[in-house]
Amino acid sequence: VTVYETATAGCHYDGRYYRIWKERCFESALRLSSAPEGDPRRRLHGHSYTLRLHLTAPLNEVLGWTVDYGEVKALFEPLYQQLDHHRLDELAGLTRGPALAGLLDWMRERMGAVLPSLDRIDLEQTPGCGATLCWGGERPILPG
Repeated sequence: VTVYETATAGCHYDGRYYRIWKERCFESALRLSSAPEGDPRRRLHGHSYTLRLHLTAPLNEVLGWTVDYGEVKALFEPLYQQLDHHRLDELAGLTRGPALAGLLDWMRERMGAVLPSLDRIDLEQTPGCGATLCWGGERPILPG
């Protein structure tokens, strides 16, 4: 069963796992200094990113849900403030560079402690062009 609560949040239950997702968009600029000479990505440029956080958690029998969407958004907010309308190549602690793989690692490192049920991050830099980072046990893939 998949339910799209809103355009930016939803849940999925496959008879075994309860999963939710919460989506946020942000605008950021970057310069890929590791790109070859003459490559336009070496210049400062921007992207309209779409980020989707996926969580797997047990159902809270008292509340009737797994994790509150508002709580996910609030816990992500400090990270969002570092990303939105900022230069990604200037982020502290970004060890693999500002390309998608480096950003996904950076996000997981920072979000894992505050959202322990987080087990997947989708990041698109333009619609239909992005990367996914999954970890933990075998989990069902939610529809995009």
